[in-house]
Amino acid sequence: MKNPRTRNLILGLSAILWPFLVLMLYFVYHKPFGPELAGSLVAGVWRLALGFVLVAVSGALGQRIAPLEDLPRLVRLSLQAALGLGIAALAILLLGATVGLHAWLLALLPVAVGVLLRRSLRTWLRQAAALRDLWRESDGFGRAVAVLIALLLLNALTVALAPPLKFDALVSHLALPQDYLQAGRIQYLPGHVMSGMPQNAEMLFTWAIALGGLPAATVLGWWIAVLAVIGLLGYFSQKLNVRSAWAGAAALLAGFSLVMLTAWGYVDWLALLFGFAVLVLLERWRRKLDPLSLLLGGAFIGLAVGTKYTSGVLALAAAAALVWHIWKRRVPWQAGLLDLLQFAGTALAVASPWFLKNLITTGNPVYPFFFAGGAMTPLRLEVYQSVPPYGNWLDFFLIPLRATLLGTEGGEGYMVALGALLLGFGMFAWLGRDRRTPDQQAALENSAVLALAGLAVWAVANRFSGNLIQTRYYFTLFPAFTTLAAFGYWGLSRVTLPQVRLNRIFATLVILALALNLVEVTAFTWKSSAPQAVTGLKTAESYLADNLGWYQPAMQAVRELPEGSRAVMLYEPRGLYCAPVCAPDEILDRWKRDLNELGDAQAILRSWRDQGYTHVLVYTAGVDFLRTANDPHHPLSDLTALDAFLAQLPPPQSFGGSYALYSLP
Repeated sequence: MKNPRTRNLILGLSAILWPFLVLMLYFVYHKPFGPELAGSLVAGVWRLALGFVLVAVSGALGQRIAPLEDLPRLVRLSLQAALGLGIAALAILLLGATVGLHAWLLALLPVAVGVLLRRSLRTWLRQAAALRDLWRESDGFGRAVAVLIALLLLNALTVALAPPLKFDALVSHLALPQDYLQAGRIQYLPGHVMSGMPQNAEMLFTWAIALGGLPAATVLGWWIAVLAVIGLLGYFSQKLNVRSAWAGAAALLAGFSLVMLTAWGYVDWLALLFGFAVLVLLERWRRKLDPLSLLLGGAFIGLAVGTKYTSGVLALAAAAALVWHIWKRRVPWQAGLLDLLQFAGTALAVASPWFLKNLITTGNPVYPFFFAGGAMTPLRLEVYQSVPPYGNWLDFFLIPLRATLLGTEGGEGYMVALGALLLGFGMFAWLGRDRRTPDQQAALENSAVLALAGLAVWAVANRFSGNLIQTRYYFTLFPAFTTLAAFGYWGLSRVTLPQVRLNRIFATLVILALALNLVEVTAFTWKSSAPQAVTGLKTAESYLADNLGWYQPAMQAVRELPEGSRAVMLYEPRGLYCAPVCAPDEILDRWKRDLNELGDAQAILRSWRDQGYTHVLVYTAGVDFLRTANDPHHPLSDLTALDAFLAQLPPPQSFGGSYALYSLP
């Protein structure tokens, strides 16, 4: 190697290759991770990518139908994806009820849409570049809020990637998709009254579960929440300014429940996303008086109602807002009435597939409510619906304040922890009137009418049923509440006091609220061991047992029953982890219903045998609670009769005194 150039080339290549060779050989003997960690990480990446793909192809579909080029890019990104997701949900309902649920067909859908609408897909994706621009335009406050929001959502994503835990997901939101996939089609399930609920979100979850397992559904729900937050940021930055946009997003995510609901496989963020679309389109109609805004707004109301019945509050509030806009724009009453009819007709048409499904299968279009039909007898309706109003007159007049101060995650009444910023800033939305442009004034009026009309419905609804006090039922209104909070921050930031920097005070308040919520959310995430479950350092069974207590070993015992066994469950509605071997007690009325209809223990035993049940799983801790709860639907006489019935059965397998698994002789 006398040639210096050759010698230098060999030395250079050796210098590059040798460290890599040593590194590779080192990890042959010192493996950085085992197969469990590798498999868990690959599964997590796949589920995250799958959720993005489903959202992206939905965005392409929405972009093709509604370009909406006059709206800000991030708002278009959000609304187009929302429209595509709604169409996808109805398409899966149609396919599942006719052709059936085939994994190959559900996998073909995103591929076909992505190829056929590739130009629309690229257009939709390019709109996301506005996030980069938003970051560049943000000051230190905005970037600090962005980092805190990102950390909150990262915690939520970690929980979403772990096995689902939350009550409603285990009862219906994920249990129904699993039942449909096991049956191979969308169908009426007589033993599952929740199958009569509107299920746009569950259709999307079915799509995700078929391709990526249960956590794929919760991750898709997380992506839906991210879309809503992105849309709100785009809307506020265009209507107000970048600082107010970040403050508005912070107001929404300063509450524990709002963050964690992105991860739990619930349907509420999809309803919120549809509510955001209605908010934007109503304000757009006021500005343009165009048929497209009216029809799309009505369609999104139909999609929201098709997500959960209580989204009907959005229909009433939106009708009030439309009437307000008709009056403000001096639209002739004949034309205004026609606009209202078109708006309502479109909403009804888009929601109608769920009403028709119920009408055909049960005879009750709003099953399982109001009328007997299908599996809902008059007795079951009484158990399910007759909940006395919650609280007192303060809950009628002071709902925003009481929902904020008294609402806790999983607590009584409101059952949601909202955080302080929505109400704290929203009460000052009226500030700065002399500085608002006509466009800002229209946006503020739009959100104010939606919010006030919705609050009135919320207050009245509780007087009919205490169940309707729950904050989650009104998430379609939260884009309007968040808009008021953003306007409140914008107005407060323009208030001046001698030698007092109010901007810094309010910015500190926002960051403090987010930081405290981040502490709570992070503590919850790590206490639940979600990171360990996601990385394979803890098995799914161990993770579920740590978080669900004796429920998990009880479910495992049911799953491990001999082939051909089936277990009927008493006072335990969560059936996700034992299906299809078990039949959950969905509305806690199975024993009461059978005792009233059949009369004695022997008749009940014969009935259960005839239905193919070989075992009965009793949530004994729940029964013990009902003994002292004075619940009129579960009188002591019914529970005493249950004790006598169980005493005739062979000794059970007990699970910590919380569950008992009996075999039926």
